[in-house]
This record gives sequence, structure tokens and C-alpha cells, in this order.
Amino acid sequence: MRFVTLALCAFAIVAGAQEDPLTWFPLQAGSRWTYRHEWKSGDPNHPRIDRWTTAEAVTGWARIPEGIVVLRDVRQLTPGGASHTGYLVARAGDPYLIHGRCVYVIAGGWDLRTRSLTPQFHKYLSENAVSPDFCFPLENGRSWGTLDTPWRVEPARQSVESFLPAQYSQAIHIFSNHLGSGGFDDVWFQKGIGIVAEHYLHNGTYDEYTRTLDSYSR
Repeated sequence: MRFVTLALCAFAIVAGAQEDPLTWFPLQAGSRWTYRHEWKSGDPNHPRIDRWTTAEAVTGWARIPEGIVVLRDVRQLTPGGASHTGYLVARAGDPYLIHGRCVYVIAGGWDLRTRSLTPQFHKYLSENAVSPDFCFPLENGRSWGTLDTPWRVEPARQSVESFLPAQYSQAIHIFSNHLGSGGFDDVWFQKGIGIVAEHYLHNGTYDEYTRTLDSYSR
């Protein structure tokens, strides 16, 4: 019986570690990612193309009753991207919230003065009305999110496989077929690094956005 109890405890520890976001996503202060971005818009056959590079860094944590808020700083390293202030680009500098086994982008929901969630974001969180970006562990077939932003882990479609850099061929593919106003968003996540590639395609007016990881350091 003692050995059974020890085995169950060991299993619980391993399972807990597998679900701990920080064993997947290195969100400690000092972590830094450099990304290349490309935005195409207008005529799909002759699109306007804008390219730029950014550096994203974790600057610190704030512990609150709902979990850990991960503070981020994003700096533009090359010209371009100034005209793109939409949902995907704007939220890149918003803090993350580690809440349970999930990670949320606190888009407009962090009060810098009080260092707390805004009442509206807190309400959405308590009602499960805001979608996490990631819920761990990332396993094939797993799904989470809301009707407005559903996510699932699945093999990448052939039409988007080319957006993943070869050095991250083992990255996990996460897909949403209804990001906000109806866009398709493909995200590739490498355990121990984070987001290594993303491709967004708007269903309607032509907008296509990609970002790929150039480098990561801690």
C-alpha cells in the first residue's frame, strides 16, 4: 500500500508539473524574444507589404489574487508597422496573466495605477467569458476558449506549414478558426521557448499577418 501511495504521489507531481505554465512558457524576468513581422493587405494579387522587427522582453511579475501578472515591454527595432495598430499587433505588449494552468493576454484589462485587473476584465475572467491564449499541457485534440475565440491543438494544414521555420519543426500547432471578427489564426508553440511562428488570415477584406521568431534568450 505504501508503494502505491508513493507512486500516486509521484504521478500527481509529474502531472502537476506538466500543467504548470512556467514549465512550458519561460515567462521569468529577463526572457527576450526577437520577431520578424510581415503584414499584407489590399489586393491579394498585388498586396501592400509592410515588414518590421520587434524585441519583446519580460520586465517583471506582479502577484495578485487571480494569479501572476507577467509584465512585458515591446520595442520596435526596425522601421515599419506604424500603421498596424489592430488587435494582433496591439496586444503583443499587453501583460500576460498566469491563471491556473492557462495564460491569458490582459488586453486592456490591467490597471497600472492600482496594479490590479480592471473590474471588467475580472468580471469576464470569473464568468469564463475571456479566452486564454494557452492552456497546458498542450496535447493533440485539446481545446479551450470561447465562442468568439476558440482554440484547439491539432496538426497544421498543408496550406500553412511553410510559415513554420525549419529549426522549430517539432513545435506544437494551435489553431483558431474564429479569431475576433472571423479570422484564421495559426500559432506554433515550442516548449521552453514560447511562440515561434504565427499566421493570421482575415476572412473577408484581405489582411494577412505573419510573425516568426528570430532569436530567444534568458
